[in-house]
Amino acid sequence: MIRIPALVALGVLGLAACSSRDLRPGFRAEREVLRRQWTYAIEPDSSSLATPGMEYASPVFHETTLIFGSSRFGLTAMYPRIPRPRWKLPLPNGVLSQIEPGKENAFFTGGDGNIYSISLETGKVNWTYPLRNPVSSRPTLEGDDLYVVTSDDALLSLESKTGKWQWHYRRRNATGPGLHGGSKPLVLGDTLWVGFADGALVALSRKDGKVLWEKQLNPNRRFSSLGAEFLESGGIVYVPAYDNALYALNARTGSTLWAREDLGGSNAVTLSGDTLLVPSSAGEVHALDAKTGKGIWKFELDQGVPSKVLVLGRHVVFSSSNEYLYTLDRETGALVDRFQVGYGSGFTGNLAYDAKRRTVFAMSRGGNLYSFRYLP
Repeated sequence: MIRIPALVALGVLGLAACSSRDLRPGFRAEREVLRRQWTYAIEPDSSSLATPGMEYASPVFHETTLIFGSSRFGLTAMYPRIPRPRWKLPLPNGVLSQIEPGKENAFFTGGDGNIYSISLETGKVNWTYPLRNPVSSRPTLEGDDLYVVTSDDALLSLESKTGKWQWHYRRRNATGPGLHGGSKPLVLGDTLWVGFADGALVALSRKDGKVLWEKQLNPNRRFSSLGAEFLESGGIVYVPAYDNALYALNARTGSTLWAREDLGGSNAVTLSGDTLLVPSSAGEVHALDAKTGKGIWKFELDQGVPSKVLVLGRHVVFSSSNEYLYTLDRETGALVDRFQVGYGSGFTGNLAYDAKRRTVFAMSRGGNLYSFRYLP
C-alpha cells in the first residue's frame, strides 16, 4: 500500500484546502497572551530552503531540559532559559517520531528505519533496533517494556533496557493510501489498544501479543488509518479516526458509547474537566461534552490543520500546519490572539509546556524553535 507520513498528509491536505485564506482580516488582539521570548534556528541556513520541511518530533520538556528533534538533523537537548544546547545527537536522516521520555532514557524512531534508546543526560545511544522502514508513530514505554507500531503494520514488544525482541503481532497490509505508521499503543492494565492502517482497533495481551478482540472503526475511507494517540479517562477511551470520526469507547469492552462522524483527525484529543477539545483534519477545533459528544463551540482555522490542543488556565493554545499559532478563550472558543510564523511555514508537531516557568515551546516547519511566555 501507499504510506504517507501522518503529518505530511495533514499538512498537504490542509494547505490544499485552505491556501492563503485569512478568515479574520485586520484582527488585533486586545492584549498579549503569548509573548515570544526567543527563537532558535536548528539549521542556520534553513531560511534558504525552497520548501520548509515537516518536523515530526514535537518538543518534550524533561526536568530542566528541552529535547527536540529535526527531520533534517537529529536530536538536540537544550537549556531553555539560556537558550543553549546541552548536547546534540546528529542522525543522517533525522528524527521522525515524537519522543517518548522515561526517567533516564528517551525513545524515538529515526529516518534511517531504526528505533533508538538514548540517555537523557548525555544523548549517548544505548541501543538501536532495526525497523527497516522509516516510522513516524510514537513508541510507548510502560515499565520495562517498549511498544512501537511499524510502517508495515507490525506491533513490536521490546525490552526497554536492552532493545531485545520479546514478541510481535503482524497485521495484513491494508490496500489504498494510509498514514505512515499506526497509533501510539495505549496500555490499559494488561491490555494494549493499537490502531492500524486498515482502520482496525485491536486489543492484545501485553504478555504475549495474543489478540483479545478487534473492532473495525474506519472502513472504506480515503485514509483508513488509526494513526492518532488514544486518550483514556474515567473508563472511556477516545479514539480519533482520520478522515472519518471520533469514537468514545468503553475501556473494558471496546463497545461504542458515542461517535461523531464529522470529527476525524490524526492528533490526540485533550480533556479539560468535562470538555473534550478535538483537533479535526477538516481544519477546525471543536469543544465537546466528553460524556455525550455534544458540541459546545467550534473554531475554524484560517489555514492548515490544528495540532493537539494545550489547555492553559482560561485559554487553549494550538498551532496550525500553516502560518499561525492560536490562542482561544477556553469557555467560548473566541479568538484571543494569533502569532504569525510566516506565510508558507507553520507547525506540524505538537506544543510543549513548562508549567513551572509558564513557557510554551513550538517547532516550526522551517526548523525554528520558538519560546513563548504565557501571560494569564
